[in-house]
Amino acid sequence: MRFSDLMQASNNFHKDNIIGSGRTGTMYRAMLPDGQLLIVKRLQDSQRLEKEFASEMNTLGRLKHRNLVPLLGFCMAEKERLLVYEYMEHGTLCDQLHPLESGASNMDWPLRLRIGIGAAKGLAWLHHNCNPRIIHRNISSKCILLDKDFEPKLCDFGLARLMNPIDTHLSTFVNGEFGDLGYVAPEYPTKLVATPKGDVYSFGVVLLELITGEKPTHVSKAPESFKGSLVEWITQLSSNSLLQTAIDKALVQKGLETELAQFLKVACNCVLLAPRERPTMFEVYQLLRAISERYHFSTDDEMLVPSNTDDVNFPDELIVAQ
Repeated sequence: MRFSDLMQASNNFHKDNIIGSGRTGTMYRAMLPDGQLLIVKRLQDSQRLEKEFASEMNTLGRLKHRNLVPLLGFCMAEKERLLVYEYMEHGTLCDQLHPLESGASNMDWPLRLRIGIGAAKGLAWLHHNCNPRIIHRNISSKCILLDKDFEPKLCDFGLARLMNPIDTHLSTFVNGEFGDLGYVAPEYPTKLVATPKGDVYSFGVVLLELITGEKPTHVSKAPESFKGSLVEWITQLSSNSLLQTAIDKALVQKGLETELAQFLKVACNCVLLAPRERPTMFEVYQLLRAISERYHFSTDDEMLVPSNTDDVNFPDELIVAQ
């Protein structure tokens, strides 16, 4: 597909067609002449040569999983680098959880739980079953897209290595130039190394968003004097034995108390201060699945069975998506 075709399909990358944006670039809704809808991601500042870029894209294009956004193709034109993804009808999880117009999400508990499980499964597959195994480095509710059935699919996996090394340096990331600080693992400012447990922390923040309905950097239910992050608010409530009050009131109903408490506990374990105390993504996926037993959610693809879920075989120092 030519650059001019994608320009036309997105109305010259018009702002009205923006689906979302992040540190790797901006996603646009695009429509082909035959009416087919696509997502076009316009990468920012990719420093890879055409041959290197094509090689990376061929690798990413071979990654197939129910909970990853399918990469359909790519386009190179001078310094422009465009990725073409399958269209996701319900946009980002962030938009669904934090709608601009209504203010409150209408997502019920079973849907939020199913989205949490599917997103965990996709990230666990990248960590434990994918070859090469990939550390995402940019997990947030903005990079979880929802298809017509609200099935969650991760995007932006493997893209960090396509960017300018200066721009992807974690010191820049932590300083806030790459998005919301609420997702960044607390060890990153000192270690400056991407780790699987860093992904787990970021995913834990997404789980907290799902169960509290709050944004990672602004907590509407907190006192006006509180200026901290969602994780800091949760930590404060926990230390005062008030953790259950964090749960989104729209979810609280008779018969769900145990499930909500278990989900919140998983989320809290993911955002523990010490990386090695956090569960692996496979463990997160298993814990969430156990909570959902009575809902009989579909699991069409093969069950994840990593040979070893310990960090011995996947050391914290390993960086794939660098």
